[in-house]
Amino acid sequence: MRVLHLACVAPPQIGGIGKVAAKEVELLRAQGVDAVLASPKPKYPQPLEEDKGILRLPVMWQIGNASMLAPWRLLPQLKQADLVHLHYPYFGTDLELDFFNFLGAVNKLVVTLHMDADVSGWRGIINKVHRHTLQEIVLRSADAMLVSSLDYAEHSSFKKFVKSPKMHELPFGVEEMRFTPGEKNPEKFGIPADAKVVTFVGGMDKPHAFKGVDVLLKAFVQLPANTWCLLGGDGELRLGFEKLAKDLGVADRVKFIGRVADKDLPDVYRAGDVFAFPSTSGAEAFGLVALEAQACGIPVVASDLPGVRTVVEDRVTGLLTPAGNADELAAHLRLFLENPGMRDEMGAAARKRVEEKFTWTKHIRELKDIYEKLCA
Repeated sequence: MRVLHLACVAPPQIGGIGKVAAKEVELLRAQGVDAVLASPKPKYPQPLEEDKGILRLPVMWQIGNASMLAPWRLLPQLKQADLVHLHYPYFGTDLELDFFNFLGAVNKLVVTLHMDADVSGWRGIINKVHRHTLQEIVLRSADAMLVSSLDYAEHSSFKKFVKSPKMHELPFGVEEMRFTPGEKNPEKFGIPADAKVVTFVGGMDKPHAFKGVDVLLKAFVQLPANTWCLLGGDGELRLGFEKLAKDLGVADRVKFIGRVADKDLPDVYRAGDVFAFPSTSGAEAFGLVALEAQACGIPVVASDLPGVRTVVEDRVTGLLTPAGNADELAAHLRLFLENPGMRDEMGAAARKRVEEKFTWTKHIRELKDIYEKLCA
């Protein structure tokens, strides 16, 4: 079986969409499936990863994460594939896919609906038109639609498809043997060993402005003086966040460590007493980093958003707080920092729940089953 995945980004570029697509391809290839991920060739120099099943294609145009892959390179890949797996949203290339699908160049189409784009102004108007045109065509022509949670789907622009027999709930997973509970070592990041630590990992670029770093910093001001904040991630918004920390008078207790290599992520999670996931809008549909932190036995304080609340079970593996409310976020973080017993209990429950429901082993088994039924 030849499977072609399409995503707007791919590692080492930041973004959950690319991370999920690349992991699926990696695991499919490990099980003998002829899978490849096609994504735009970056404008800046970086190591290529064709050996891991990632194919970088040139583009006709690119604006942010939206792009149109060169059709003379995309079409041969589509025709060779038994099944095309589109990771959505992917504005630009979805138009091409609609066209080539109409011409019969796509055998079977699977669409993973990652999230609704969060845009405003004139882009928001274009996005609204897009949802009723190109997005509608893509979803109606799909042979299967996958969502990380039905909770998110029911509150999304594609909610009309929730009861369709083509819709499947398929939560993303974690590498449970790599993300495990372990020794807390904040000193590795220049933080005192006896400090209480709140951790965060997420993009700090414009496409990830909804991650709520500003909300976290405003909440952090209200936490005890022996508390530190460890923030992993990078992007053009980082300088603004560093200035905000300085303006708030907490820069001496806030560590910006930049982009975190995948191999170092477990140590970042384990350095914390609690993980913060303060996303502010429906552009956040799941929360891979929140899942990875829980796999490491760290409880999470997360925004009460559709999809996110399926990752963090309120009062069991963490606490949910109103999105965008710094005061409530601070109060919930303080509860964990001041109650080690509750922290340990929920951390253990978080690890157990990940093992039961959110592993890549389970995910890829169910994904292969969907593929095989479509191609039978």
